[in-house]
Amino acid sequence: MKILRATAFTIKKLPRQHRIALFSTSAIVVALTVWQPTSPLKPTATGQRTSVEIPLGALDVLSKQRHQETSVTLDEPEPLIEENSEPLGAVLDPTDPEFLAPKDELEQQLAQVTDVAHQHKVEPGETLGAVFSQYGLPLADMYRLIEVNRSIQNLRVGQQLEWSVDDEGRVKEFSIRRSAKIIDTFTLTAKGYQFKQLEESGELKPVVLTGRISGSFYQSARAAGLTPNQIQTLVQALQWRFDFGREARKGDRFAVTVEREFIDGKAVTRGDVKALYYISGRREVFIMRHEDGNFYDQEGRSLNRALRRYPLAKRYRISSSFNPQRKHPITKRISPHNGTDFATPIGTPVLAAGDGVVVKARRHRLAGNYVVIKHGREYMTRYLHLHRLLVKVGDKVTMGQRIALSGNTGRSTGPHLHYELIKNNRAVNAMKVPLPQAAPVPSAARSRFVQNANGERQKLLAVMPG
Repeated sequence: MKILRATAFTIKKLPRQHRIALFSTSAIVVALTVWQPTSPLKPTATGQRTSVEIPLGALDVLSKQRHQETSVTLDEPEPLIEENSEPLGAVLDPTDPEFLAPKDELEQQLAQVTDVAHQHKVEPGETLGAVFSQYGLPLADMYRLIEVNRSIQNLRVGQQLEWSVDDEGRVKEFSIRRSAKIIDTFTLTAKGYQFKQLEESGELKPVVLTGRISGSFYQSARAAGLTPNQIQTLVQALQWRFDFGREARKGDRFAVTVEREFIDGKAVTRGDVKALYYISGRREVFIMRHEDGNFYDQEGRSLNRALRRYPLAKRYRISSSFNPQRKHPITKRISPHNGTDFATPIGTPVLAAGDGVVVKARRHRLAGNYVVIKHGREYMTRYLHLHRLLVKVGDKVTMGQRIALSGNTGRSTGPHLHYELIKNNRAVNAMKVPLPQAAPVPSAARSRFVQNANGERQKLLAVMPG
């Protein structure tokens, strides 16, 4: 009591403005003690939430305090692990044969003679950086390309981009089709990237190539005059309708329309495939390219099978995004994350992203229980850290089918699903990259397409080997 009286006597002796400042500071301290900053809305007995009034002076003090704390936090290294994800050091090699589907004879033949061409049509609002990010291409290569010719950044909606990468993942060739006759090309050489603008000054004409299967489809198509890239185009276009690796038979006949450039009556380049007519016994397959760049059948129906963007029945929080350029905060080395992690509780049903065949279903020391599904010849999906597998190797699955239950197996910092989308054997951002759709030719253009397709089919049938 004596201490309190002495304190009160001392306060009374203070000047009036000092006493006001002291009482204001005390009120702020009490308010901050009572107020819970992480729960500004308190639950009531009925389950409703009520607001808590905070003195304006307390908000100013709190704002300054948070600003100071934030400044300190930014200078500290990031955590070494991410919640509901994988430790930064646990990097899965996407090219590890453990996670790849075995190649059949046709895929091996194509891999030996041609670089797989990756293609992308520029969408509204897309930049060069956005494209590189979607497909996991090295940003260092993008900056080198810009240094060679800054016009590479000038992308317009609808322009077609095409590139190939080397064994180390570097961009080997990159091209932009600016118009029907102008193509910008960038080629990696020993001295760096070289830029050329190619202009097709001749006349583009359709040429028909015909053949008969005597050995493999690849060998017979090459003998007919098709290039490896043109064969790759046909294989991918028909991957859901006709498998040239498994279904092509000796005696099958085919006719292909390709576009070539002629100067003074002489063919100087080999261009795009426009149409194919293939006869195997009583089975007939016809496809034709539309002006949108996609192939359709004679009735204008799509040849694709669609893929869904999320392999779950509902959306869960993304605990770690696709980032092949991610750096370790301590070592500063690239520690790529080639998939998307969803913070799913253990036992959450995992769904197939599309129709396909299970090519891997096993356990790995880092990936835990995992499943790999092959979708045609162009796409694969991977599902890691699973609790339980519901499929086995060889099973055919359909889009939306339950294939596993999510878990926390392998190297994992919490229950989650690690999901990867692989296109042409390279991991891409499943949340952003354009996915194949099964839509037909737009109704406004379908009747004209069907009419042109019937005429093209009759033309190819007339020159088909007897």
